[in-house]
Amino acid sequence: MSSPRVRATATAAAIVAALGRPATSIDLDERWAEADCGLAEGRTFAELEASIPDLAAALARGATEIDWPGGETAAALVERVTAAWREVTQASRPVVIVSHAGPLRIALALASGVSVDTVAFLAPGEARRIELS
Repeated sequence: MSSPRVRATATAAAIVAALGRPATSIDLDERWAEADCGLAEGRTFAELEASIPDLAAALARGATEIDWPGGETAAALVERVTAAWREVTQASRPVVIVSHAGPLRIALALASGVSVDTVAFLAPGEARRIELS
């Protein structure tokens, strides 16, 4: 299961290749994509400070529950990842999820039964194994 974003699909392709499976076996799911950052997408921090100072200040404080101006709300992100996570937990086979820091943080919170604000973001390239009983 992979986010359809290029960096995620490239990682998913490497994983399926290592498993000896065809790249066509990758299930793309938009629900595993990173948050839609709306007006902040592609902007530098300096540009955010000039154009959306409240957002820049929240990011500088380390806020993680962001309602992105012109983009996705924190609640909408949690809702779509929760739906994707429920589907994964009902799978009758092992599943590898290739996603991004925000969605994976939410999935880890769901898997652990804790509040998302208690879960740290994964580092770039970091992997976690979750076994469900």
